[in-house]
Amino acid sequence: MIRLRDHWFYLLVLAGLLVLPLFTDSDAIKAVMPSGLTGSALLHVFILMFFFAFMSQSWNIIGGFAGQLSIGHAAFFGIGAYTSTICYIHLGLSPWLGMVVAAGFTAMIGAVLGLISFHYGLRGPFFTLVTVAFAEITRLILLHWEFVGAANGILLPYSRDASFWDFQFNGKEPYYYIALLMMLCSIALVAWMARSRFGYYLHAIRQDEDAAEAVGVPTKRCKIQAIALSAALAGLGGTFYAQYTQYIVPDDMVVGRVSVEILLGTVIGGAGTIMGPIVGAFILIPVGEATRVIFEGGGTGISLTTLIQSDVGLAEKFSGYLAYLMGGGGGGLAVLLYGILLIAVVLGMPGGVLPWLTRKRKSFANSDKKGGS
Repeated sequence: MIRLRDHWFYLLVLAGLLVLPLFTDSDAIKAVMPSGLTGSALLHVFILMFFFAFMSQSWNIIGGFAGQLSIGHAAFFGIGAYTSTICYIHLGLSPWLGMVVAAGFTAMIGAVLGLISFHYGLRGPFFTLVTVAFAEITRLILLHWEFVGAANGILLPYSRDASFWDFQFNGKEPYYYIALLMMLCSIALVAWMARSRFGYYLHAIRQDEDAAEAVGVPTKRCKIQAIALSAALAGLGGTFYAQYTQYIVPDDMVVGRVSVEILLGTVIGGAGTIMGPIVGAFILIPVGEATRVIFEGGGTGISLTTLIQSDVGLAEKFSGYLAYLMGGGGGGLAVLLYGILLIAVVLGMPGGVLPWLTRKRKSFANSDKKGGS
């Protein structure tokens, strides 16, 4: 829950995000950011942060509040991207309208998937396996369907006269503000849901589904509604991603890695909380991009394998690889450090970063009260 005293902090953060595009090339930003993470590159990182915060929030509805572990959200994400893109290319429908069509279509598919799964009482790992199978089936269909480009994917037509109606812009600033608005809308939606009867029902289902059903909670209907709403948001996200990258392909979108990236922000930040997915995305994306730039962003181009296979001495190999690291190379160190961070957060902060911070704040407040008394 968002406390009243937290509003000032969030408003200050929002104000900073609103004016950030004006200062991405400033000397102050260049002084504190790694080389290569300024200007449009920095805007790209923030667009990814907003985007994955939005996608994690979509997963939070079914996975965090309803407690149903889905590892197939990449399917809804991909279906949304393909739906709006096909409507744009073949029907001439604006991506803004295609976004609505994509949301409705993915919501319908999510509801059907939920109806089939929950009608047969699938829970826990069995529901998870269904979502994994659904994502893989979706990937294979898109991979072999010539109408949607099959394995080659779809390259969206680019108009020189970039326009708002075509969801195409010459700079990253419009995408930045659109992604920010999407994230804010998802926060507002989940905040409203958490305080509604529907949200309380989902919370009860997460705690004990059998007990919730015993006291009259329509568990099956609520879970179907939750996955439909979650899928609709994922479909919206797919439309934005397609327009931002201008290229979609099944093996980059409808894969397990994407599903894990979507849920990871929620798990790290705090599942079942309003701001947890936002906090998680704001931690994971900058760390991932920063380590990639620092350790894999250029350098001498000498890989560890090349040095090992070379005829130079061990001391020269060591110094050569050290120069590679110092110059911006990394040979996978970025992924390694990223994984170590995730393990540390999961082990040190069970339940997520936001609940951990809340507990710490309460303990400090209680200790201050005891000290004052």
